[in-house]
Amino acid sequence: MPQIDVRVAGAADSEEELRSLLRWLKADEEVGPALHGELRSSESTDREHMGTVLDLASFVVSAGLAAAQLALAIDQWRAARRTPPRVTLRRGQVEIEVTGAGEQTVVAIAALLDGEQDDDGGPA
Repeated sequence: MPQIDVRVAGAADSEEELRSLLRWLKADEEVGPALHGELRSSESTDREHMGTVLDLASFVVSAGLAAAQLALAIDQWRAARRTPPRVTLRRGQVEIEVTGAGEQTVVAIAALLDGEQDDDGGPA
């Protein structure tokens, strides 16, 4: 099962936005059963923060999840925010910024879920 790391940027409180996104995805009838997610901290050298900063959500995705379902759920969450934050999905060296649920985003997420990539590290 693929593991995907998710970051939220452009929000005043990234940790709260990640928590919100995780709750949203788990509550989605189609996406929720297909993923298990948790918040983690990345290795940070930011000396302004004391203690652990949770700035990354890590999802383990089952094979039954369709890219279109995930893209739509993330897009709907972004649309429900006052200021839609940037959401970045990463698996290995492949990174995708989700800006909507358009065809190009769905194709990129499908490649990410399938683990397909070309020689440049981007979606095939």
